[in-house]
This record gives sequence, structure tokens and C-alpha cells, in this order.
Amino acid sequence: MKKIIALLTTVIMVVSIASVSYGVLGQEAAAYEGLPAYKELYNNINFADIKSHWAKDSIYRMSSLSVIKGVGYNKFYPDGTLTREQAIALLVRLLGLESQAQISGENSIKNSDTGGYTILTPNDYWSRGYIDVALQNNIITQEEVDDILTLTEEEQNDLELEIEKEIVSYETDPDLTDNQIKNIENQLREKIEKKYTWKKPADREQVAIWVSRILDLKPIYGQAQQKIYNLKDWQKIKTTNIPIIEALLQKGVMKGDDRGYFNPKGYLKRAEMAKLLDNIFEDFLLKQGYKIGTGLVERIDKNYQIDEKTTIEKKIFRIKDDDNNILNFIAQESEDDVYDRGFLVYKNGSLTKYNELNEYDYIKYYINPQNNVVFVEILNNIPVLLDGTVEKIGDNQITIRDYLDDIHSFNIIPGVDIRVNNNKAKLSDLLYGQDVTLTISGGKVIKIDGYIDIEEEGYIHPGDRIFIGKVLYIDSQDNKLTLLKDNNEYEFIIKPYVPVIKGDTNINLSSIKEGDIVKLEFDQYEGNMPVKVNVYTDDRQFENIIKGKLDFVNLVRNEIILSNVFYYEHAKWLYKDESMKLSLDSDVDIYFDGLNIPKENLKQYLGKEVYLATDKKYGKEEAFKIILKNGYERNYYNSIQDIAYGQNKIKVDYNEIYYDSKSTIIIKDGRVIHPYNLNKGDDIYVISQGKDKYTAALISVENIPSTGLVIYRGRIDEIGEYKFELDDYDVLKDNNWDFSTKQISFDISEDTKILDTRNDNPIEVSIKDFTNSRFLEDKYSINSYYRKYAYVVKYDDMTIAMNVIDENTNPKIITVADVDNVDKINKNITLKNIKDWNEFKGIWNINNATFTLDVNKALIIKEGQNITINDISPGDSLYILRNNNVGYIVVVR
Repeated sequence: MKKIIALLTTVIMVVSIASVSYGVLGQEAAAYEGLPAYKELYNNINFADIKSHWAKDSIYRMSSLSVIKGVGYNKFYPDGTLTREQAIALLVRLLGLESQAQISGENSIKNSDTGGYTILTPNDYWSRGYIDVALQNNIITQEEVDDILTLTEEEQNDLELEIEKEIVSYETDPDLTDNQIKNIENQLREKIEKKYTWKKPADREQVAIWVSRILDLKPIYGQAQQKIYNLKDWQKIKTTNIPIIEALLQKGVMKGDDRGYFNPKGYLKRAEMAKLLDNIFEDFLLKQGYKIGTGLVERIDKNYQIDEKTTIEKKIFRIKDDDNNILNFIAQESEDDVYDRGFLVYKNGSLTKYNELNEYDYIKYYINPQNNVVFVEILNNIPVLLDGTVEKIGDNQITIRDYLDDIHSFNIIPGVDIRVNNNKAKLSDLLYGQDVTLTISGGKVIKIDGYIDIEEEGYIHPGDRIFIGKVLYIDSQDNKLTLLKDNNEYEFIIKPYVPVIKGDTNINLSSIKEGDIVKLEFDQYEGNMPVKVNVYTDDRQFENIIKGKLDFVNLVRNEIILSNVFYYEHAKWLYKDESMKLSLDSDVDIYFDGLNIPKENLKQYLGKEVYLATDKKYGKEEAFKIILKNGYERNYYNSIQDIAYGQNKIKVDYNEIYYDSKSTIIIKDGRVIHPYNLNKGDDIYVISQGKDKYTAALISVENIPSTGLVIYRGRIDEIGEYKFELDDYDVLKDNNWDFSTKQISFDISEDTKILDTRNDNPIEVSIKDFTNSRFLEDKYSINSYYRKYAYVVKYDDMTIAMNVIDENTNPKIITVADVDNVDKINKNITLKNIKDWNEFKGIWNINNATFTLDVNKALIIKEGQNITINDISPGDSLYILRNNNVGYIVVVR
């Protein structure tokens, strides 16, 4: 009896503990259980054939939410062709109408006597239901159904032959009546006919139209039609479908392939459909009653529930969502599967179960209309490293100043691993100003690595003294670097032997750009000659420049909502969206009429137009500077006629425009720069605002910075041992060709790359073959390089590359552009943000087209070294010498 009482007491205590863990002091927590059949779902969709597939994220997400399904035997066949029947079923399922479709299919069953033979399977009946529901919900039209069911004469003949072959085996059964055979033939006809109708591949154009209907997209006509014309095969699209496919393209639901083709009659693969559904699924789930949100796993509790039949182990995951609500996700496991509850988790590119969810994971969760947790995606797959110096240590909190001079505060997980010089340490061991590296996951610090000098007193080794600042000027000729820190200028001498490191690469001093953040290391307590220069690789100091109307301010969540949103791009404003939500940096600077105003006063300016600069921290875009518009906007695109630094004033198009070092956003080559970096003659795009006195909100310097290379073109005259001469040569200076009738000598080395592009198939020429060609009897033969024409690239007084061209080839177009896409197989680069040099006017003309550059014949150079197309990535900025769409010299800037 005492044992029973003790057991009951234990059970009561366990239940009490469990109930306490579900709530939070002063706050009621919502509880959600996992799915009863989560193990079966996991076994069904843990596909063996998508582990390294490009669409695996979409496939796992869509299958976990039961939008798509595999084909059995743990296979998905991602590269299999999608049929019309499958496409319709997927869209019906996305709308949450699968049950209705199955019931409709079952209701269509006629009790035909087939003598005990099963011809039509449940899938065949459900297929009827999917098509009926698709018709009822305007996914597909009756005209389209009729068109699909219409067979050609050849198809009709093939169908009849197949039916004749199949029916023979039934006709020989003596137990079947004529009526039963007739019923079997009818069902065989329905089943086989699908091979010629619904089981045929779905083409991209048809699926696009079906998808547009469930999205209720409005067709786009007239001047608003833009994206469709970027597709090389847009004229192959049915005329009446063009406006609706334009809407799909603008919404980002579908796009062309890597070569710029839409392939309207091409077939969709199953993986491509999974990706398409992944682009649009959330709104449909929300309409069905799903709860979708993000939050942090704050705590995981475990308890046991014991009854006379089994012991149930429960796990309670306490989630704090982004609105500071508390949710409890409850999973349980028992020896008796009937008590099991759980959910699937997507982590580090793999599908797993709830046990892989850890404290301080930042997650996205999906709860179905029955209030079951279905699927959780861990968003903090890769921990973030942040370097800086200690500013403040508190209770389980650390504040650091990073090397861009920004302040960050983080909570620290309990039991955090702290190391100083790789030795175990405590939080109290960290000192103000000490260098640290924080490992951050889920918004919290999970590891701290500290560093401290333990050398003898008076000894300094490289790195003990450092200086961090923003590059103001670079003087490559005199090896000088001027940095700006705390609005003071500091000049340093960079000796030629001093390593300049960017990432893992040694670069030349001339490759540093104004606005770069650099760290100098010294081996002396005093002096201005560092022993090492480190250039921070995350050198894009802003993400976007945005204009919009301030509609809403939520200081609790540190967010604002803008309407009528435009993005600044390539010397123009581009319309982005009707509205957008944007986070604010914790130290956001806000200016009105040149005055810095507190963030708490931002609500007073609702309805005003604003200009914003944003950056990205840990994958999240935040506004770090806001300028409230006061007056009217004027835009100028011209060169600076005059500049008065002391008066903060520039003259453009004979207009005086004021600027401010704090309240004006000044950008150049992807960086935020200081007003001192503005120079007379700079080509700039200015957005000013005001009434009587106009002040610049944005100054974008559109100059193209020097590549550090010197490019020549001319005729090869003399060839010697590791040298050659050019005769009647031109040299490219400030994007213009200067002609000279003199000869000029060039040194070459075994590192010089020589490309012979006179024929359709370029040949890489060895130094030996090039220099030995001078010994050929026929100096004018095709194999000789004497008197041949070439482009020569010189860097640091050495020829690093040469392109031997046909004398009739004259690549003279100079272009700068950004890389949109890279086709490494065909050696093509799709360009965007294009500017072409106008030699007559001496300015860069904006080229609004996008085109593909063929680099089969191109020398490709980066940081003074020859590279290949494999080293080029989307987003890279290029300086190009081209002839139409064929590039001959491509420099990665």
C-alpha cells in the first residue's frame, strides 16, 4: 500500500512539474503537441535520392508539410518529369482541397461488375476528383480539359491497339460474361487513355497559367511589361499568356534559366515544381489555419508520465517567438507507439526529428489547423564569428566594439565556453579593451575566445600594437596610406615588402579602395610604418539605399513599415514594392534638417518621406541611417564643378548643394566614404532635398576606380629572350587611347599568360613557343608572332598577359558592369548595371540593357593575377574591353 501511495505521489509530482514548465511567471504559454504519425511521415519522406540535390531544401520543406509526396521506396526522383495529373494534384493540395478531391473521386465510383478484377486503383478515382476540384476552383478551364482529352488520329489508333492487347487476357477467361468484359474494357480505356492525356508531361507555360490562377494574379500590360522581354524566347509564348507570365516573373515565382530562356514548351521536373511551390506556399497554409512563426528555443524540459500500461517520456520545448509570446512544443515517446507524438526538424541540410532541436536554436515553425507542431526549420545552421574589443561585462551579457567601430550587446548562454589564449577562463577574467572573438548562434554567445599579451615587460612583437581606420587616400606611387579615425587623419608609410592581406590573398597596395576598413599591425610602440596591413573582406558597408514613406513605427520590436518603396540602383530610383517592413539598427542615426533626433521621436514624423541606408548583420537587413525629407527633391547626374570642404558645399550643373558629414549618405564603389573623398571632377549622382537651401541626402560617386593595370595595343615588332617590342602602339589612359608612333619594350616571364585568339578556338601559347617563333624562317607565317597584333596587359612593370588578335579585330568598347550570372560550361557571363565609356564626351553612359558576354577569347585578371571564369562569381564588378558581346580583356575590380 505504501508503494502505491509513493507511486501516486511521484506521478502527481511529475504532472505538477510538467504543468509548471508549460507556463512562464506572469505569462500564459500556449501548448502544441507534435503529430501522432510523425515517424511514418519521416520514413516516407527521408528520400535517398535528393541528399545532394540543388532543390533538397524545397523538397524537404514541401514534403514535411505534405504539399508534395514521393513515389515510394524512399525515392522522390527529383529530375523526373512532372505530369499534368501531378501538377493539378499538387495545386489542389496546396489549396487544402485534397480531402474534397478524394471524396469527389470516391463519389464518382460506379459499381461496375468486372468479375472480381481490379482495373482502376484508388489513385485513378482520386485523379478524377483532383480534376473536378481543379475545375470547380478555376485552376483549370473546361476548354483546357477538352484540349488535353483531344487525341490525334495517331494517338487514337495507338490507344485502340493497346486496349486490344490488354483485353485479350480477359476475353479468354471463360467465367466472365460479355457484360463484365465490356465493363473491363471501359475501365481499361480510361486507364490507358491517361497515358495520352493526363500522364503526359506538363509544359512550363501551362503550369505557369495554372499557378497564376491560384495566386489570383492580375495580368500586366503596356509599359509595365519589362521582365518578359529579358527572355530570349518570349515570342514563343502564347500572346494571351504574356501579360500573366509577366506578373509571375515580377512576383519572382518563376524565372528564365541560366541562359535567359523561359522554355515555354519545355517540361517541368519534379524538383522544379517543388521549388515553385516553395516560393508561394506560406500564404496558402496561413489561409488554411496554419500558424507560422519564428522564435528562439529558450529551454528544453523533460519529464515522465507513468500509468499502469506504459511510461511516457515527454519533452517540452519552450519557444519565445519574435513577438515575445511563449509557446510550448510537446513531444512524447513511449514503448507503446500509440502514445508517440513528435515533429520533423530540418537542420544543416538534413531531415531529422525533434531530438536534434537544442536550446538557443533560432527556428521557424509550422503548426497545422489541428494545433499540431508539424515541422521546424533551424535557421542558425552556421554559427557567426564576431571580432572586437570588450566594452562591458554584465550578468550573462557582453558588450563589444567591433573593428568597424560599431557596438554590439549579446546575452551569453549558461555554461558558455570561455578561453583566454586557449586556456579555460571565467567571464570575470575578461578585461575592458581586450581582443575577443565571439561565436554567436541563435542570437546568443555560445563561445568566447579572448587574447592577451603575456610577453616580458617592454617587449613588443608584431600585432601587439594595432591601428584600425577607414581608408581616406591611397598614394601607390609614394606608398602612402591615409586613414580616418574619430574624424582625424593619420598617414602611414607602407613599405613595398609589407604584406597587404585581404581574406587569404596577398594584394597590391593599389587594390585597396577608399572607404575600406583596414587594420595595421606594428612591431614598434611608435612610428608610422606597419609590418602588416589587413583589409577587411566584408567591405560592402551598406546593403541598400531606399526611399519610401514612413507609415508605421514599432519601437518595441525596433521596426518600421514603409510604403511606396524605391531602391537606388545605378544612378536611378527603381520601384520595389507597395510596402515593406524593415528593422532598425540598435544605434540607428536619424536626421531631420541636419539635426540628429532621438529614435523615440520617430513616431512624430509618420507620413513623411525618408531616405535610408541599410546594412546586413547576421543575415538580417537593418536601417543604420535615416534622413527625413524636408522640402522638395532634386536630382543631378554630372561632374563636380567645384568643392569647398570648409563650407560643406559642392557645385553641380551650376547649382550649389550643401552636404553634411553625418546626415548625407556618401557612397563610392559599394562603400560609405567620407566627404574628403569627394574630388573636383568626380562624376556624381546627387539626390538633394530642401526649399531655399538644398542639402544632399545622397551623393553617389559614379567614377570607375583604377584597376592598377596598364593596357596597350599595337603590332609586335621584335621578339627576344623574355622580352618583345610593340610598334605603333596605343596605351589606355583614363579610358582613352593615346597613340604613339614609337616603339616600346616589354618584359615577360614564365607567369605571363599569352592567348592566341585569331581563330574561333583560342590557344594558350607557352613562353617558349612565343619566343622561339623568332627563329622561324618564314617570320610572317601563321606560327610566327612577328608583326602580329596584340593587346598587352602590364602590372607592376611586368607583362602579365597578352592577347594576340586578328588584325581586323578591333575591340574598342570599354564597359564596366556587375556579374548577374556565370555559365562556366559555355564561358558566358550575364551582365547587369552596365556602363559604357563615351570617348567623345568623356563620360560613362548608362546602358539599361542586360546582355551576355562571351569570354572564350578573354584574358581574365584579378588583383594583378591571371584567373579563369571559375574564379568569377555573381556580384563581382568587372572592367571589360570588348567587341560587341565578345570580351578580350576582363578585369575583376
